[in-house]
Amino acid sequence: MTGQYYQQPPTQQPHYVLPPEANSIKSMVMLAGIFGILMILVGIIVIIWFMISLWPLMLAGLILVMLGYLFYSNCNEINKMVDQGQYEQAKSKTFLWMIVGILFVFFIPGVLLLIAYMKFDSLINASRGMDHMPTPPLKQRICLGCGQQIAANYNNCPHCGKPVKK
Repeated sequence: MTGQYYQQPPTQQPHYVLPPEANSIKSMVMLAGIFGILMILVGIIVIIWFMISLWPLMLAGLILVMLGYLFYSNCNEINKMVDQGQYEQAKSKTFLWMIVGILFVFFIPGVLLLIAYMKFDSLINASRGMDHMPTPPLKQRICLGCGQQIAANYNNCPHCGKPVKK
């Protein structure tokens, strides 16, 4: 039953199953966020190094730390949006941070977000398509007692009450 994946996540049920595409997107975004953490660590190392030798260049380390934190926290926000079924908003945010990743962070997290960005289209199209798909009809059979149609999983006819032979 593939249609269950693409329905909007229910607000009350904690056991919502994400579509396979969403899990793939979340993995790519999580890996990109890990690069944000690495950027924070590199920035801290740069800060420490330039505090010792050239303290005015310590600003480069501070910028790395701030960008790394922003990159990591926005990757977490994208994953939360995917969890909530806000695929189009997550795609927009992924595009923005893909550009930031490619231009300012490292090339690899930007490419990871580019891959995640491209996967959003199939997820969005599938979730839109499932909103308009009719539910498949239940298998029916005829009651031998009254001649009415009944669902195949009934043991007794709801119209006349007679037991249904299988």
